[in-house]
Parts: sequence; C-alpha cells; structure tokens
Amino acid sequence: MAVRVPPSKSITHRALVCAGLAAGESILYDPLACGDTEATVNALKSLGVSIRKENEGWRVRGGQWQKPLHPLDCNESGTTWRFLTAITQALKIPCTITGKPSLLRRPLDSPSTSQFLSGQLLASPLAKRETWIELPAPPISRPYVELTLSVQKAFGVAVDVFENFSKFRVRPQSYRPADFSIEGDWSAAAVLLAAGVLKNGVVLEGLNRESLQGDRAIFSILKEMGAEIFWEGDKLTANPSRLRAVNWNLDQTPDLYPLVAVLNTLAEGKSRLTGIERLRFKESDRLAAMEKITTGGNFVDSRDHRIIMAAAVLGKALGVEMKFAHPECVAKSWPGFWDTLQSL
Repeated sequence: MAVRVPPSKSITHRALVCAGLAAGESILYDPLACGDTEATVNALKSLGVSIRKENEGWRVRGGQWQKPLHPLDCNESGTTWRFLTAITQALKIPCTITGKPSLLRRPLDSPSTSQFLSGQLLASPLAKRETWIELPAPPISRPYVELTLSVQKAFGVAVDVFENFSKFRVRPQSYRPADFSIEGDWSAAAVLLAAGVLKNGVVLEGLNRESLQGDRAIFSILKEMGAEIFWEGDKLTANPSRLRAVNWNLDQTPDLYPLVAVLNTLAEGKSRLTGIERLRFKESDRLAAMEKITTGGNFVDSRDHRIIMAAAVLGKALGVEMKFAHPECVAKSWPGFWDTLQSL
C-alpha cells in the first residue's frame, strides 16, 4: 500500500520562524502539526506573530515582535528553545524561556550543535552590522545547517559560507514574506522504510529525493545493507529484504541511530556504528535505551519518541507485542504514527 509521509518537522520549525520575522503575510503549505512545532507556534504567537491555521495552509503575519506577557514554554522542543533564545536576544526582547524538565536537563547552550548554530544564523540578519560566525571545525549534523540556509534563502536572506561550513558571513538584511511548501519528512520515512524492509514492504509518497534533510541517508544505508529499495517516479518502494550488517558513521544523522540499531540487530553479521557519542544527551540516553531494547524484553518505559518508534518497528518485525508505558510521546514529532504503523 502507498503511505504519504508526514511533512518535515525540521523544515516546519524553520519556515515558521522565518515567516514570523518577515514583515507581511506568508503562507506555509502542508506544515507539520505536532508537539514540537506547536511549541514554536505558541511561542511565536506570544511574541506578537499572527498564525492562522486554515485548510490551505498556515497564514503567518510577522514583523511585529513584542515582549511576551508570560514565559515562553518550549515544552520538549530543543529546536524551539535554541531558535527563540538567539532571536529574542538579537531583537533585545526580554523574556523567560522554559520547558519541561526533560528539556531543561539537556545541554541546550552547546555551540557544537546544529540547532545552536542554526539559531545564530536565523538571528544574525537582524543585527545592525555584518556578523561573522566562526567554528573551530565543520559542524556536526551539517545537513540541518544546510536546511536552515535553504529556508532562509526562500524568505529572502542570503548567508555566505566559507571553509567547509566552518565560517559564515551574514549581512544585515530583512526577511521577506513567502508562500512556502514543506516537503515530506525523511525522519518519518526512515521509520516506514525500516518497517517495510523488515516485514511487509511499503510504498512512500511525498518525499523529495534531492532533499537536504540528513535522514535521507537511510536510503543509502538500506542499499548498503542489501535492501530492495528503489524509486519509481516520485514514489519510493521498499520490499521485504534479507539484510547484512554494515559499519556506518552517524555523526551527521544522529536521529537515525535507533532505527539503524534495530536494522543491524536483525541483519546478518556484525555492525559497527560510530559518531553516536552525543546521543546520551538527546531526549533520553539513546545508547542505553537501544541497548536495553535490542537485547531482549518487550516492555518499553522510555518517553523518547524516536526510541518508541524504533521499538515498535522491532516488535512488528519480530511479531512480538511490545508494551509501551508512554505511547503518547510519539506526538512530539508524529501524532499519526500508531495509525500509520498499524496500516502497514
């Protein structure tokens, strides 16, 4: 059966912020409504941005930012936190930014993260002088930085990039309103493709095969593992496949780790996954969580949406009924996950 992939969460965040900074009305077509993007919507509204959700898309009227009456609640969204921290500082808007305890425990001020860098890039055009951002080395999770630059460009902002994404020049400039379509989410697609090759197969619609999203790497990973996966026009098909374990560096695509761990657990041979050290500091300690899940047991007490989805794929592949203490947590990124998985 054909499944339409939900819209990209990462691009929805970025488009909301850019539209909110543009003086005038923008329309975001096919945005993702989930826990994280709702946090961004609510925070932007508190800052004076008008957002109306209509059938054709979300109408965003920006440019009139103001001091919020209450603390900005980022819920569990690290992206919301890092973007709005940078922008409210650039606009000199005094405010309190908070979130759930699980968010506040994370290292939110680490300059090595793509979200932190993206926040600085989004805020820098608002400065009165030219801004230079220099990193000691190319950023980790670089595809997310490329996504930021791409969305900024769509809203009229240009950033000069030097030295393999370790140096950036941002001139003072204004965001411009735009009508912007949001492509399918490769992170969600990765879940469905993993389920497809491990069980009954799947055909996906709504993906951009040339996407800048880092998790598009799941296509290459599955190919390397011997999966039968191929494009037919704009549809991506994954058939049940016999997989072989692979060695893979996930430094640029850390969100794929839970799924790649499941795939390699069920593949023939031994694998070695690298570039995953910082996964101990995501929504949960993902390394410990996946070790627990892949070494047995059908009870999952994690509140981490990516861990829950990966465990659900593992259970479906094995024909084991997994029990989840917090199944609702997938709404952070994909409210329709359980219905979609059930339909496969």
